Amino acid sequence: CSMVKVKKENQPARLKIIQTAFDLFHKQGVNATSVDEILEKSQAGKSQFYYYFKNKEDLVHSVLMFFYGQLKNNELPINNKIESWKDLERWFYNFVGMQKAMNCDRGCPIGTIGSELVTGQDLIRQDIKLIFEFTRNSLSRFFHGLKVKGELKDSVDPDVLADFCFTVMQGGLLVAKINRESDIFENSIQQALAYLKSLAK
Repeated sequence: CSMVKVKKENQPARLKIIQTAFDLFHKQGVNATSVDEILEKSQAGKSQFYYYFKNKEDLVHSVLMFFYGQLKNNELPINNKIESWKDLERWFYNFVGMQKAMNCDRGCPIGTIGSELVTGQDLIRQDIKLIFEFTRNSLSRFFHGLKVKGELKDSVDPDVLADFCFTVMQGGLLVAKINRESDIFENSIQQALAYLKSLAK
């Protein structure tokens, strides 16, 4: 979860629309953002919009897939490569830093889109699950690696720890947005890290 940063602009108009839509969706949600507002802020015309996208839902799908591509290519400010306890701590606190940089005015951009899902939006749901699973799998690989090396207690399930970390991150971002401050998020991270390290051998 982080802001999209365009690296290459093979289709400048399309990418500008995607980038503008992402920022507006992150700020105010999909439902509160009209196509007209996106076009006005991206300085694009309706003919350009309908050349690249079938409708608004197709734009949401394109935004999510562009974000997923950036995530896979490690082109986002949040680094999901976690190979040590220090990396895990950095991963958590990067989200706190992101929140503070935005004055705790926004939550997770993908979570914000996901919170507005309704029945029948199977493609968008699938896109969001793909993004969430990528992040969760990075956490899972770290804990599985510790387990293989004998550095976690035998009773510990690495996948459950990954779920725990992911949920602390998502919940923390939401609570920080609601409270407009990150204290609870930071306290939760401290407790989570203390608990996780207590499971180490």
